[in-house]
Amino acid sequence: MSQNPCHGCIKLEEHLKLAKEMKKHKEEVHALQFQISDDALQQMPDFQGRIDVLKEIGCIDEDLVVQMKGRVACEMNSGEELICTECLFENQLDDLEPEEAVALMSAFVFQQKNTSDPSLTPTLAKARQRLYNTAIRLGKLQAHFHLPVNPEEYAQENLKFGLVEVVYEWAKGTPFADICELTDVPEGLIVRTIVRLDETCCEFKNSAAIMGNSALCKKMEIASNAIKRDIVFAASLYITGV
Repeated sequence: MSQNPCHGCIKLEEHLKLAKEMKKHKEEVHALQFQISDDALQQMPDFQGRIDVLKEIGCIDEDLVVQMKGRVACEMNSGEELICTECLFENQLDDLEPEEAVALMSAFVFQQKNTSDPSLTPTLAKARQRLYNTAIRLGKLQAHFHLPVNPEEYAQENLKFGLVEVVYEWAKGTPFADICELTDVPEGLIVRTIVRLDETCCEFKNSAAIMGNSALCKKMEIASNAIKRDIVFAASLYITGV
């Protein structure tokens, strides 16, 4: 003991106190390092699975750098990002008329699950099935990477085609009273869906610009103008005043 450098130190108690504080702070640092480590992340498996999905579909590369498809996905706020992005990159809207394209896009923003079955043209029926198949494929891909996703439920939850016929007729110029006769969906929900759909057209237009698809950009502009009319976009007295 007499050989210990601390023996006889007049500041022994002060040094012991400092040593205890240093040990305490080191333990706190170790605890914080664990909390920010991968081992402490309960959602890490889900996170890694989503990263793998984004890599697989080309939104990011192996170095996690965002690619063009990822930039397009970032533009999507109205609908499910992956389905919207795949729809664009598979050129599913390119062979549709503006009225048909905006009608199909209503599936991204319409919320009601149980509605009367719409009566669709052969072109729209084919487009609906193609979009639904894309959603199923994305659902299976997520399940493949161990994400808790049921492909059928994923597709049904994110694509609701109940107003496709209504929006198609509205974009063609059919009066509002007449389109309300085509469905059992309340008028207020029809209005909200069409208003939100205009925002979706803007998002798709911006995405088309990122992709360099000028034809789709123009188509989205025409589609937006087609639905932006009459009572649906009339100024509200509750907002604007008399």
